[in-house]
Amino acid sequence: MCGIVVLHGDTAEQNISAALTRLAHRGPDDQHYWIKGKLAIGFARLAINDESITGRQPYKSSCMIGAFNGEIYNADLLEKQYDLFRNSDCDTHVIAPLFAQLGEQVLSELDGFYSGVIYQLETDSILLFRDHMGKKPLFYGHADNNLFVVSELKALQNIDWFEQVPLGISQLDLPTGTLTQIAHHQQLTSTTSNLLSAMEQAVIKRLPKQPFGVFLSGGLDSSIIAAITCQHRQDVTYFTLGDSDSIDVAMVEMLVKHLGLKRVIYIPLPSEQKLPGLIDKVLYATESYNPSIISNGLATYLLAQAVQRKGLKVVLTGEGADELFAGYHEQLSEQEWQITRTKLITDMHFTELRRLDKCSMVHSIEARCPFLDRTVKRVADDLEHKQFYIPGHNKIALRDAFRHLLPVEIANRKKTSFDVGSGIRKLVVDYLTRNGNTEIAELKEIWQATFTYDVDDPYFFSYPTFDSAIAKRGGAHR
Repeated sequence: MCGIVVLHGDTAEQNISAALTRLAHRGPDDQHYWIKGKLAIGFARLAINDESITGRQPYKSSCMIGAFNGEIYNADLLEKQYDLFRNSDCDTHVIAPLFAQLGEQVLSELDGFYSGVIYQLETDSILLFRDHMGKKPLFYGHADNNLFVVSELKALQNIDWFEQVPLGISQLDLPTGTLTQIAHHQQLTSTTSNLLSAMEQAVIKRLPKQPFGVFLSGGLDSSIIAAITCQHRQDVTYFTLGDSDSIDVAMVEMLVKHLGLKRVIYIPLPSEQKLPGLIDKVLYATESYNPSIISNGLATYLLAQAVQRKGLKVVLTGEGADELFAGYHEQLSEQEWQITRTKLITDMHFTELRRLDKCSMVHSIEARCPFLDRTVKRVADDLEHKQFYIPGHNKIALRDAFRHLLPVEIANRKKTSFDVGSGIRKLVVDYLTRNGNTEIAELKEIWQATFTYDVDDPYFFSYPTFDSAIAKRGGAHR
C-alpha cells in the first residue's frame, strides 16, 4: 500500500527525492522524507485508513523514526491493550511504540501484513520488519555509493548487489551493510479449528471503510471470498477477466446468479496490438522475465487497472489458498505433500505474492488476501493429509467447508491457472513464440532492454517448484 526508501551514504540526501518519485505508484497521496547526516528515510503513501496529514510517514517519536507499509488489523486493540500513544488513525503507527515495549515479541502481537524500518536514534541502528508470509516486499543492498533499503528495486539505478530482507526482524549495520536476523516468526497455537469461522473473520477484518473490489475468477478460492463478502457488504464491485468464451467468465456468471451479486465488471482480453505494450509494462512492474509471473501478472495488471479506474483503492483476492490447502496437485503422498506444501508457502514472497503486489501496486491498489490470515494459516497447518486429498480431488477441507455457499460446479471445480482460465496465457505464449523463440528467451531480451541489473540473478527469472513445468508450458498449456 506504500513505498519505502532508505539510503545511507554520501549521496543519500541528493538521491532520496528521485528514488521516491520512482515509487510514486506505490504511494500517490504523499511523498515525504527525513534526513540526518548520511541517512535518508523516505515514504510514498497510499492513504486508506487515515487520509489526513497526521498519517504522514516517516513518523517520529522521542527515540525512533519509523516507516511501515501494510495493514495492522488489530491496531485499535493493541493501542488499548498496551496503552500506546498514536496521534493518527494510521494503523501501522502502532508498530514502533509497541516494539519499544515488547521488543522482538512484537511479531506475535501484530495481526496483518507489513514491511518496514525503524531507525533507533540512541543506537544509530536500523531494524527491518517483514510479516509472516512476506506479503509486502523489502530489499537491501548497495547502489550509487549508498547502502539502501527499498520496496522495489526500480527505485534505484546502478545496483551493485541486493538481497531480499528475510521474514521477521533483522538488524542492518549501517557502516558495513551487514544484515543479521534477530527474530523469526513463531508458529502460534490455533485458537479455532473451524475453517468456516476463521475464513469469515479473515474476510471481515479486511473490509475497508470505503467501497472496494474483489477479484473474481469463478474458481473455488475467489468464489469463497465473494460468497463471504456479499453477506457483509453491498458497496462491492467484482472484477473478472476474460472474453465471453472463457471458462472463467462462464463460472463467474453462474456465481453472480447464485449469490445475487449486483456490481460486476467484465474486462476483455487485450488485443494483439496492445499485448506487446502490456507485456513491457508487466515486466517492468514485476522486475521479472519469468513466463508465469508475466502471464499471470498480465491478468492481475488488467484487473487492478480496472479497479483503479473505478476509483477504488482496496481489493480482496484469493491468493494463498492453493499453497495452504494443496490446490496445485491432485494427489501427493504424505511425505511429498509435506515437502511441497512447505516449499510453496516459503517461496510465496518470491512468486505469487511478488506478482500480486507489484501488479496491483503499479496502479496504487492494495490487495488483501484473507487466505493468508495468520489464524487461517494455523487452521490449515493443523489439517491432516487425508483432509487435503481424496482420489480425484484436492483441497477437500476447503471444498467441504464452503460447499453450502457455492454452486456445485464451482465447489467441485478443478484448479485452473489464473492465466489459463481467463484465456490470456494462450495470447502470451503465441505472441512470445511467434518467431520460434522460447518464452523466457524472448522475455529476457525485453528485460535486458529495460533494466541494467545482473540478468543471471535468480530473482529475475526463477519460479521455485514450477520452473520445469514453466519451461514446457508453451506446448502443453495452450
